Amino acid sequence: MIAWREQMSVDGGIIDSDHRHLIEIINTFESRAAGQASAEDLIEILYALKFYAATHFKREETLQRLTHYPYHDRHCGEHKDLVARLESIIAETREAMAGDPKKAVAETSALLKSWLVDHVIGSDLKMSTYIHAARKAGEEMELLGDVKWDGAK
Repeated sequence: MIAWREQMSVDGGIIDSDHRHLIEIINTFESRAAGQASAEDLIEILYALKFYAATHFKREETLQRLTHYPYHDRHCGEHKDLVARLESIIAETREAMAGDPKKAVAETSALLKSWLVDHVIGSDLKMSTYIHAARKAGEEMELLGDVKWDGAK
């Protein structure tokens, strides 16, 4: 099981919330796999992960554009690679479940953990500085709302 840690925090907001939900889906896969879930139930969870990941990636990429994140293009490429890897994981799991389900589940769990954690820690955390700078600039702009200008002088 993956546990959320504050060291994984990117923005203290929606991105972190998305990451928590992705962790929840991966943990659901593991807990259901440890029980009596069918192969189809587990594959369905993986498809839910793929759908939510794609939604999250769009949100993250929008935030990158808004904060002028300089590594946006490279990060988008990583997202495409992650979705492709997840599609491979789904196909490999479906095939492996027909043979040795316990081995398939163990391998899939390990892949999912590295898929998410490596990306969050290795790439997403780099956005944090840009997000916080944009937030600070926005707060400073709010202060300008109190400034009165008398152009008649």
